Amino acid sequence: MPSVNSYHPSLSHKDATKTIAKLGVDKVKPKAWQLFLLGILAGLYIGFGGQLFMVTVAAGAGTILAGLAKVFGAMLFSVGLILVVVAGAELFTGNVAIIIGVMGGIVTKRRMLKNWVVVYIGNFVGSVIFAVLMAKSGLFGGTDALNALGELASKIAAAKISIPFWEAFIRGIFCNMLVILAIVMAIISKDVISKIFCIVFPITCFVACGFEHCVANMYLITVGMLVDGTPLWETYPMFTNLIPVTLGNIAGGLAILLIHPNRIRQISVLLKKTHNANAK
Repeated sequence: MPSVNSYHPSLSHKDATKTIAKLGVDKVKPKAWQLFLLGILAGLYIGFGGQLFMVTVAAGAGTILAGLAKVFGAMLFSVGLILVVVAGAELFTGNVAIIIGVMGGIVTKRRMLKNWVVVYIGNFVGSVIFAVLMAKSGLFGGTDALNALGELASKIAAAKISIPFWEAFIRGIFCNMLVILAIVMAIISKDVISKIFCIVFPITCFVACGFEHCVANMYLITVGMLVDGTPLWETYPMFTNLIPVTLGNIAGGLAILLIHPNRIRQISVLLKKTHNANAK
């Protein structure tokens, strides 16, 4: 029988509630330029995950292990969110959780929207910069002679742009439900290994199932169009995907946070009490 002082990988219910309650408040504290730079980093990190996913899928293409390669690639894609959570960065889809602070009456809607806009732009800039550099790295082959990785990148970009609005929106909803769950579980974990474990499976699920993540698509669509010979200034068709997916990501994040009203109410009350105590 384990002793009462034995280590447990997750926080207690009370400590977990306090940690989640602080999440929305802490994310609006940094200045705009800090959020922007951290947003760029997150775009880069998610780009790493997207690139690793494509490399894995391309390696298994045309073999009997193609299906397993996709699932394994989906698992490796989680390196992007692991870097965001463990190393530290600002990811738009995760920052939907700021709504907890708004519900607690501690964060204004204006501050929340400011955070979302600045971080979203930072994520976009980081993703596009990474895409431009990767397209020039030679890893995808030449424009006139794409290798297997280049052909896959081009196909992924074309497929994502062709998704109808409402289908992209729905896929965005389910994607960010899983991302928010991964982030919340990682936050209430005590050690790095536990955080990684909590992130891997939800992210594997969303990628393998074909759900849509706006920041991942910023990289995947851009790099796919660039290696196919499209100039950077003509990659605007990506927004036919980004707009519905972004809206879906917001809706999905809000849905998973609001679907447990008792827990959210408890967190909001705790947040108000903490704020009032600090104000005295």
